[in-house]
Amino acid sequence: MGERRESFTTSDTDAVTVVIPTKDRPVLLRRTLGSVLAQQDVELQVVVVDDGSQAGATDFIQHLGDQRVRVVRNERSTGVARARNRGLDDVGTGWVAFLDDDDMWAPDKLAAQLGAARDLPAAQWVCGGAVTVDESLHVLAAMRPPPAGPVPTLLSYNRIPGGASGTIVRTDLAREVGGFDTELSNLADWEFWIRLAMRSPVACVDRPVTAYLRHAQTLSGDPTGVLDEFRVIQQRYEAVRAHHGVPASSKSYEWFARRQVRAGRRSSAARSYVTIAREFQDRDRAWGLALAAAATPRALVRRWDRKGLGPVPAGWEDEVEAWLAPMRTPSVSV
Repeated sequence: MGERRESFTTSDTDAVTVVIPTKDRPVLLRRTLGSVLAQQDVELQVVVVDDGSQAGATDFIQHLGDQRVRVVRNERSTGVARARNRGLDDVGTGWVAFLDDDDMWAPDKLAAQLGAARDLPAAQWVCGGAVTVDESLHVLAAMRPPPAGPVPTLLSYNRIPGGASGTIVRTDLAREVGGFDTELSNLADWEFWIRLAMRSPVACVDRPVTAYLRHAQTLSGDPTGVLDEFRVIQQRYEAVRAHHGVPASSKSYEWFARRQVRAGRRSSAARSYVTIAREFQDRDRAWGLALAAAATPRALVRRWDRKGLGPVPAGWEDEVEAWLAPMRTPSVSV
């Protein structure tokens, strides 16, 4: 990852540095950064990694006058994994959190996760509940975190809510495991969680503390590349999975199929269901193939948005609404 620069240092081991990779999305970045600077009861620093944006995309940060925030810039885009790792190089606090430039946090997200870490001292990383929201910031679906402790099922599928935006990690551990795999893109977060889980149990906050934004750009990209990354991870950890007696799972293929349906790639979704039926002998999923071939993407989206991540737990929508509603007002962003 390169030599670490001591840009931020603190003696408080509960302080957190937030690493935000970004490229040419200043409007989304403003809102995301606003949710970070609104964090309560925590000492924090922020490293925004400008990964080759056009000139001026992050200039607004200079006018904030907030000494906690700094920008490091890549003149050319290096990809999200390398951008996260560059931010990790600049961390001088005991904890690091990664946040994509379109996602948002509850105002007590970091404080709640630090509290969970204190309750489980063996844990060197912490996850939390997450909701998926649309561009109007309305909740579409939710995902609860796993129980605290070892997470062997991570070897089969991504069990951690909120993508890369959902966790905090002890900085030393994040560096010891090597940061994010720069050969991966869509699934680099999952592979990182696996390496963390092989070294430490996880602590959890069973509340909605991260909002994952679904918009057109989250559905872009090469679907074949996603499947290729999934197979790389499967093969890389096949022996470890067998050692722990963790069976292979079709959940990642299901996630991929839903993603392709939302993007209008019905044939790609159908092929994923063929793979599920063939490799996992799961005939209960056969209806997915028929739907992918016959139903409209819009109809599938309505059904799968709730089915894919699970129902929203009682009380979660009200809790999320309390901190998402102000973000719908442009005047409250930074």
